[in-house]
Parts: sequence; structure tokens; C-alpha cells
Amino acid sequence: QQQIVDGAAAYDRRDFNAILAVDRHIECGLVWQVRTEVTRLSKSGRAVSIRIPLLAGENVLTSNVIVENGSVEARLGAGVDSFSWTSELPTGRDIQLTAPETDQWVERWHLVTSPVWNMSQTGLAPIFESQQENLVPVWHPWPSETVTLTFSIPTAVVGDTITVKSVNHETVLVGSRQRNMTMKIELECSVGGDFPLELDASAEVTSISIDGQAFPVRRVGTALIVPVRPGHQMIDIAWLSNEELETVVKTQPVKLPVAAANITSVVQVPESRWVLWAQGPTQGPAVRFWIILVFAILAALMLGSLKHSPLGRFEWVLLTIGLTQVHIAAAMIVVAWLFMLGLRGRSGPALIPRYRFNLWQVLLVVMTIASLGILIVVVGSGLLGNPQMFIIGNGSTQTFLQWFQPHVTGQLPEPTIVSISVWYYRLLMLFWALWLAFALLRWLKAGWKSFSHGGVWKQKQPIEIVNATLATDMPGDAT
Repeated sequence: QQQIVDGAAAYDRRDFNAILAVDRHIECGLVWQVRTEVTRLSKSGRAVSIRIPLLAGENVLTSNVIVENGSVEARLGAGVDSFSWTSELPTGRDIQLTAPETDQWVERWHLVTSPVWNMSQTGLAPIFESQQENLVPVWHPWPSETVTLTFSIPTAVVGDTITVKSVNHETVLVGSRQRNMTMKIELECSVGGDFPLELDASAEVTSISIDGQAFPVRRVGTALIVPVRPGHQMIDIAWLSNEELETVVKTQPVKLPVAAANITSVVQVPESRWVLWAQGPTQGPAVRFWIILVFAILAALMLGSLKHSPLGRFEWVLLTIGLTQVHIAAAMIVVAWLFMLGLRGRSGPALIPRYRFNLWQVLLVVMTIASLGILIVVVGSGLLGNPQMFIIGNGSTQTFLQWFQPHVTGQLPEPTIVSISVWYYRLLMLFWALWLAFALLRWLKAGWKSFSHGGVWKQKQPIEIVNATLATDMPGDAT
């Protein structure tokens, strides 16, 4: 307590008690410790010695610190503004913090806990200082205010420690006796360990890499063991198998140890194969050729049933089957050309005005050239190219078939394709081309008769000759 000099007013005093701040930084992780820092709040210039009580169970680790009767003697020289020490706390025990009733210092309590502990508190509520990057609870107690901190170990929750975010499984059919398979797996791990994949027994694993780093191949029976570490990672696996390329091809089974999301399955088919059908997850390729073929045959039967149809039903069916390999607009040009030739053979040229007749003849020539060009393209692409099966869906093409499935429980999808050698298609197109050659000779012969019926071209004639021609063509009584 300060001594007042006789005759001096209270507000003239110059010698005050030093005011200090005691910050206790408590860290609870695998090892519990507290770092206590005593800081001068009043002006420096005089030495300070004060006893700061320790927490229950606190064991001071800092050397050259005087500990007596459960308190630390903090000594600050005249030019020293802070004093600190580090202590150890009993692990797992509750911590009770109480602000002493004193006017010599103020206390602040800071707490940092590890995820290995659950903490609950009763008493004074903490605040979170905005100037700190991490949200660390801080207490600013008044004298005699208390906080009790209770700790417990978190209860383990049953569940997977690995999350498979995406899988890309690709099968490349190489030749007639080998398949190359690759798989990219994107996953997140909370705990490192082994990631076993079930592969076909005939699979020969050629490489494994994680985030671009190669790892040795380790197999236990049909299981391929891939070491994974905590965190995000990308696994690349490649293997091959020697299997004959049959008519029905099913991708090799692959089973993951956990559920997976966003599964993409790809089958690359060589150009030497004629894909007839594809089956797999709902979001995938569809072979639309068979629907187009059914509609083409129905349209051919309807055309053959018309009264003035230039072709019979059987010829229409054969023609439309070949025309499925071109755009529908090109196919309509050929059909319109045949009907126009038939209509030309049934018309009476004498009653048609000259300009309309000549325009019709020019249109017939243009349609004939266009139709012959379309038929040549169909024959050429059929004998030398690949069949157009109109495969669409999920970015698929004739040789690239891709399926997508949003979620699996572990077993990856096993798409199936039906294919045969493309030479079967070319053999069928050869027979069709031979039929077309003979049929086209008949059509052109009949077409020339229709085209030249009543003359090929009308010249401008004198009025008397026109009237005489009209009189001769018009029916009436001869007088």
C-alpha cells in the first residue's frame, strides 16, 4: 500500500503500484501445456516482484523459475516489460480457471485444442478476437469469475475412411487377341493404408502410379494392393489381357473396396469391327440404325403400295436399305427422281406449254445426275468405308463408346458390345451393289423411254402449226 507524504494532496502522488497482465495460453493436443506471460501495463522504471499462482496440476518446465507454495515468483527488472514460463498440464483432466480478487494484475485466458479432443465449457463465455487468423477462444474475466473446461476423447464413428470421387475405366480392343485397360481413380483419404482392387485373374498389371510417382506392383491372389496416403490423390493403373475378340465382348470385372461416384466406362473399338449393339448404364451410347432401318422398310412398303409406283415393294425395300447410309435428304432425292420419271412417261407432252415442258426436262436431267451421284457415293462408301450405325449418346462415336453411372457400391459397370468383322458389311454391300447395277440398267432404260416420250425438247413453232397440232390432238367429231 502506498505511503502518503504529509502535506501532499492525493492527486499529487507520483509513486503508484505496477499493474500487470497475466496471459495464460493453454494448448491441449497430444501433450498438454500452458505458456504464461506476465506483461507490464504501467510505465517501466521500477523493478517488480510478484507471485502468480499456478493452475491445478501445473508443472513448470522452464529453468531458473522460482516456484514456491504453488506460485511462481515473477521478477521484472526496471527495464524489463515481460516475464514468461512454460509448464506441463495433466492430460485429459478438467481445467478450472478462476480470476483472483486482486488489483495488482488482470488475467486473460487463451485456449487452443486439437481435433483429438472434444471440449465443453461452463461459466464465463469466451470471445473470439477478430485480429487473429484462427478463431481462438479468449476469456477476459473480472475478479472471482470462473470457467471450467471439460475434455473428452471423440467417439469414433463407423464409416469409410476413403472417398472415391471419380473413376475412369477405359478398355481398348487391340487387334483380335489383346485388350489394354487403364483406370484413373480420384480419391480422398482420411487415413493411409492399402487400397485393394479386385481384378480378373488373367489381368497382367503393367504400371501403377500415384500423382505421377510410380509404385511397384503388389498382388495377393486377384487383389491388386495400392498404397494410399491421407489426402487427395490420383491413381493411374494400366493392365492388359490376352483374350480373343469375339462377337459379344464384355469388359473385365473390377471391384473397388468402397463405394464410388462418377464412374465413366469407355470401350474403344477398332475400325475393323462392325458394331451392331451396345449395352451398359443408362447414360451411354445407343445404336439407332435398327430403328432407322425399320422405318425405312415400312416407308418402302408404303411406296410400293402406291397406284403409280415405279418400283415394286421388294425393289423399294432393297433400295431403301442401301439409302440408310446417306442423309435422308439425299435418299428423298433418289425417291423423287424415280417418281418424276414415272410421271413423265404418263404425261401428254402436246398439252403442256413449251416452257413448262422444257423446264421439266431440264429438272429431270439434274435429278438424274444427282441421283446417280448419290448411288455412286453409297456404293463407294459401302465397299471401301465403314457402316454408318448412327451411334450417339454421351459423346460416343462409331469407335468410341462411353457410359456414365453416378454411383456404384463397389462393382464397376461391365458394358457389353456386339460386333462382327466389317468385311461382312462390305460383302453385303457388294451384293447390294451388284443388284443395284442390274436394277439401274432397267431403270435408266425405262427412264429414257419416259424422258423421250413425245419428244425430248420443244422448239418454238409457228402459230398455224400449233393450232393444227392442237386440233389433231383434241377429240371431236370428224366433219
